Amino acid sequence: MKQIKVKFALNPQETVLFKVDGSYLKSKWQAKPGALCLTNERIVVEGKSMTAFLLFGVIGWLLTRKKVIKEFPLTDITNFSRGKQGFNKKVAVFELLDGSTIRMAITGKWEVFEAAYHKAMLDVKPLFSIN
Repeated sequence: MKQIKVKFALNPQETVLFKVDGSYLKSKWQAKPGALCLTNERIVVEGKSMTAFLLFGVIGWLLTRKKVIKEFPLTDITNFSRGKQGFNKKVAVFELLDGSTIRMAITGKWEVFEAAYHKAMLDVKPLFSIN
């Protein structure tokens, strides 16, 4: 299996299952380019600051480090659905326990991302038990 490299620190028993490029949709008019990393414990959105691009151009943007924009554990997700933003129909919508909604536009094939997400969620312990 191919090792996926990330810039953020992983927990001791954590492994990266899937990584896809996209844009973190902060609001209807604001998006931050980045990557969505799916691990067996959490989802991490990492990206670069666009300030360096505005100040120093492409070279400044290439020299900046990636940082974690948003992260949340898989156990906090109450609902996952496919949304849309403008003409883009590949938007992952995560609803969390605290009532907030996180939206991420996905590049590439939606079916591959969705299969990786559902596979990761199978290993997560359920919040409620029937027994």
